[in-house]
Amino acid sequence: MISSNKQHSHSGQEVKRFLPAGGHGLVVNFDDTQLRPGESKNNTDLATRKARALAGLIQEAAKDGKLSGIVDLIPGLTNLLVQYDPLLITAKHLQTTITPWLDHLSEDSGKSRHIRIPCCYGGEFGPDLEGIADQLNLSADEIVERHVASSLEVAIMGFLPGLAYMKGVDEALYLPRRKTPRAMVPALTLGIAMDQTVVYPMPSPGGWNLIGRIPIALFDPGKDNPVLLRSGDKIKFYQIDIKEYNDIYKSYHEGQFVVEIS
Repeated sequence: MISSNKQHSHSGQEVKRFLPAGGHGLVVNFDDTQLRPGESKNNTDLATRKARALAGLIQEAAKDGKLSGIVDLIPGLTNLLVQYDPLLITAKHLQTTITPWLDHLSEDSGKSRHIRIPCCYGGEFGPDLEGIADQLNLSADEIVERHVASSLEVAIMGFLPGLAYMKGVDEALYLPRRKTPRAMVPALTLGIAMDQTVVYPMPSPGGWNLIGRIPIALFDPGKDNPVLLRSGDKIKFYQIDIKEYNDIYKSYHEGQFVVEIS
């Protein structure tokens, strides 16, 4: 391993910069990211941005023919998984190429897509809304108002196709996950927990607090780009009623409704 593989974190513990991930994966670790004096963002946010910035550089190098064998790039909260073809490139060559870039990573998330997503809150679509309103000493309307006012960012993609963990929920809505997870949550149900929002892309067990449902798919294997959201996207939800939900649902599945992306 090259000498820059080991760094020291802000806690003084040694951090391995590069970690093997099977026979065709390399994890680039940013656990040691430290805040500069006067910065208000937390360490995880900065590490996430560094992982995305590195992914952008690798993608650009692969497109320009400077790196061969890159199969996939998967940013995490504090790392980047680089999947590669071992017949075309070795982990050692990949690591040697990446290392000089690490001291020049932009912590700016760069150009982000802005996406507006409709959501019908409460009722059968949001069975936890009234309960968490009592828990938070807010009205159900106030919870919805605060949620649609939140500017969310996709931090990472999760374990299901299309599952995005969106950070940035209003602090007044911070809640733990449910003590008892549900055995099955309907597809496209929106849930909140901690500072995050998720939308279940397909039926799945889940322990988040369910407050609404969206009428558009987050994962559609029939599309050229089957996953709607990606890491770094900026998301705003807007409220619709049940009639609008049904109209958009029908329109979307007829190929007529266009998701607002700018």
